[in-house]
Amino acid sequence: MEIDNRKVSAEEVERLFRFTRQHFVEHYDLQAELADHLANAIEERWQQQPALSFEDALAAEFKKFGVFGFSDIVEKRQNALTKKYYKLLWGYFKNFFRLPQVLGTLAAVVAVYLLLGLSAYIYSALLFIIMVFSVVRLFKIKKMYHKKTQSTGKRWLLEDIIFSCGGIGPMLYLPMQINLHMEGYYLSEPIKWGLAVFIVVVVLLEYTALYILPRNAAKHLTETYPEYRLLQL
Repeated sequence: MEIDNRKVSAEEVERLFRFTRQHFVEHYDLQAELADHLANAIEERWQQQPALSFEDALAAEFKKFGVFGFSDIVEKRQNALTKKYYKLLWGYFKNFFRLPQVLGTLAAVVAVYLLLGLSAYIYSALLFIIMVFSVVRLFKIKKMYHKKTQSTGKRWLLEDIIFSCGGIGPMLYLPMQINLHMEGYYLSEPIKWGLAVFIVVVVLLEYTALYILPRNAAKHLTETYPEYRLLQL
């Protein structure tokens, strides 16, 4: 091979992956993206400096990322995929307000409204039940995801976001906080209807984040990363 056509070898590509991991890039998709970028940049540099060693070329290219290294790129990618996650979440959530699902949603609102009329303590009881089921499910899917990443040895950023439910954890406590501030308030008819709608919306959002999206994760990950399915085998 002529020196002016020097290419990054398979062993050097592996070195690039290790290099990204050493610089705190945990997710395989970002490692692959950065390794590909560095490989192309090193090969371009070799066109001008063919005698330059691989390690020196790598060090020169890494300097271009500045004092924060890969952190800026990781943050931008994380923000982009978090937006994608919420777009997927919103897409599934909207289905509950389309025919025929909207009929079930309206029936749920009416049912909760009727329950609220039975006792002043129903609202607190409902919120407590919702929170317990949600926390149990959140821990279950996190445990399932941890087991999966241990078996495959790879983490994907979008998959991380889906199985951490997009940071939905704090939202689990929002209804309880509202309950604390409403303690002692008289539940008028408009307030009961408002609370019924609020409870149903919270349940549907949490069901979407905790059940629907994780169940469809493989489909969305394959759409985002064409190589995802092959690397799971």
